[in-house]
Amino acid sequence: MKKLYAMLMLGFVLSCSAALAQERAQHPISSAHIVGMDGRIELVFDESMTESFTLSVMDLTGKAIFTQTHQSSDEGCQFVEIPVEHLKRGIYMVRVTGVDGKTKTLKLQRN
Repeated sequence: MKKLYAMLMLGFVLSCSAALAQERAQHPISSAHIVGMDGRIELVFDESMTESFTLSVMDLTGKAIFTQTHQSSDEGCQFVEIPVEHLKRGIYMVRVTGVDGKTKTLKLQRN
């Protein structure tokens, strides 16, 4: 009986983990990445972001350097330019937060 219970619990945990992983993989925020070219740095989404989201640039102490909120739109948002001209050389964190609370944190290196 204990083995059956343990197997049922393991199956439940695995199915919940798989469902959570699939949910995270399908969220547009999970597709966000940083691209730098021609002196510009952009946050790019593989899937168009139609929901509102907040973009924050923080130093390594967690201090917010720049915060910008993007409103939802039917056309969606494929990329956002990150203003870096006022940032000193170094490493920063870029956090993207959706209205549903989903977040993704990326590393930004300013050379």
